[in-house]
Amino acid sequence: MPDPEPLAFSVSDTIGQDPFNNGLFIAGITNDQLRLAGDFFNDLYEKIRTRTRSPRQVTRNALTMLMGAMHALGSKDSKNVEWKEQCSSSLREVLHEWEGNGHEFASEFREYYPNSPKSNETETYKQAKLYYQYFSGIGHHNASGILSSLSALKKSSTLKLEDCYQDDVFIETVKGFFICVSEVIEYSKRPAPNESTI
Repeated sequence: MPDPEPLAFSVSDTIGQDPFNNGLFIAGITNDQLRLAGDFFNDLYEKIRTRTRSPRQVTRNALTMLMGAMHALGSKDSKNVEWKEQCSSSLREVLHEWEGNGHEFASEFREYYPNSPKSNETETYKQAKLYYQYFSGIGHHNASGILSSLSALKKSSTLKLEDCYQDDVFIETVKGFFICVSEVIEYSKRPAPNESTI
């Protein structure tokens, strides 16, 4: 997914629109970019479901979760006091398949996209795990999880818990999540060494 193009309307233009479109605007992405991310993860889930070696029952729908996250994000100026928690819960679920069940995102990703970076320490893979931990912390009201993951994402040892709950910090973290996802998608497109790059 390429870097999001600046959208051609202002915040005031979004007033009165539906929460989903407001959420896209706040996150700085287009509907096409959101759908690309959802389709990418749904394809990865399908690969895991249908593989011959150790298939898993994956019942998630990434596009539905991402759309729900945008709806929650876009409701932030309404009376929805749990918009951050709802947005976080949807975003974390996209990556939940690789949490706590012995499966690492990096290794399974490389199984299907072997020309992606090889090291488990690759920054993008580490960031994906940190985004999962941050959104899980917000969704589950886990202060220590929020602070530790956001401190690692921002590479800051001086971050305070109250900083982590600020709306602008949360929104920037959502934007960072989509940048991370776009990098993962770009990794998946790398041709094999003997394939033409034309």
